[in-house]
Amino acid sequence: MSDEQAVSTLTFFSKDEIECPVCGATFYREELRTGRGRLIAGELTDELRRLYEPSQKYGEVYPLIYTITVCPVCFYAAYVADFSTIEEPVAAKLRDQQDQRHRLVDSLFPSLDFRGRRTLIEGTAGYILTTSSMDAFSSDRSPTIKQGLSSLRAAWLAGDLHHKYPEENYDYLANVLYNKARFFYTLAIEYEGDGHQSISDAGHLGPDLDKNYGYDGALYIAALLEYYHGSDDDISSRIKSLERAKRTVARIFGMGKASKNKPTALLEKAKELHSAIGNEVKHLQDSLG
Repeated sequence: MSDEQAVSTLTFFSKDEIECPVCGATFYREELRTGRGRLIAGELTDELRRLYEPSQKYGEVYPLIYTITVCPVCFYAAYVADFSTIEEPVAAKLRDQQDQRHRLVDSLFPSLDFRGRRTLIEGTAGYILTTSSMDAFSSDRSPTIKQGLSSLRAAWLAGDLHHKYPEENYDYLANVLYNKARFFYTLAIEYEGDGHQSISDAGHLGPDLDKNYGYDGALYIAALLEYYHGSDDDISSRIKSLERAKRTVARIFGMGKASKNKPTALLEKAKELHSAIGNEVKHLQDSLG
């Protein structure tokens, strides 16, 4: 089977046209087919990302690149549940920001095509555009945690791009996106605490597609991102940030035994992260004398 044939049996385009609520353009959404060995699940990473093994028939498959709906004209992007359900004041803001969205991704990916079949390029750009589009959403849509999730997934896909094209500086882009994800996850937890925005009402929190780790998963990812990507310019500030992250992750396994909402895998990873953060804090404290 040729690469073109493999792609054509891997995805299909929606039968019904989608109309963009921002600019009125119409287009068809590409969907991923399931079953028949298209997805071969691999390991679960520390970031709760499910990796997939390439198959002989379909090659490499990246399910994440199909979850975002993107208008190919104005580049408004959102998750399926949000895309068509925005109010006119939000649509007006998004219309005003159209040029900004184009500049944001055109500088990174100059040949985007959201009408054709998607690649890692369109997948990464789609999440970056979603993060930008969510700036216009009201707090009842839980935009901040969705911006965190979108930035994290974009970082994953940028990392995949780096592995395929190691000379294109996608590793730098991935690092920028991880830092954005850290910012939004931390802010989302703060907003949840003060009642400004809800995390639990945001829908599927993943962070990947195979399982929804929910609020506990968001706590874990927030702490993990702080551990791996937090600023270390000032040791005292770093210690405070890590201690906060340690308290955050402790909330996961401090609430009882594993259940449907607390999978054993998450609890084990949370305990390992808690220990690693504790060791890092001790090391930094010792370095201060």
